[in-house]
Amino acid sequence: MKIYCQECGAANETGLKECRICHASLPHEGTKPDYGKYNFEASPAPVKEIQPPMYLGWSLALMFCCCCPLGILAIIFGIQSASAFKKKDYDKADRKSEATRKTLVWGTVLGFVMWIVILVSGVLD
Repeated sequence: MKIYCQECGAANETGLKECRICHASLPHEGTKPDYGKYNFEASPAPVKEIQPPMYLGWSLALMFCCCCPLGILAIIFGIQSASAFKKKDYDKADRKSEATRKTLVWGTVLGFVMWIVILVSGVLD
């Protein structure tokens, strides 16, 4: 059985009175030590099962019909979201998915405004 140092977190053999790395005093074998920032008994982080949406269809429609630059940006954000999810960086995946959605909303609004301006200017000519 190993005893972990409360100061540096190094594993030490039982029976030692001080840490082999930082020379701090080790807890007795029968006591449950307080490891501070080194929590060796913590449960692993929960695993998400559902990937946040990439909005690929909406991104492609925006790129071809309304606003090409924002459509391309939305595709990039969607790919970054999927990549972060595969790397188990769930917070980044959620943030990138939300950025994709916001980009798509703004691009759609901008695209509709652009089409309205084109139609109105064509009618008035």
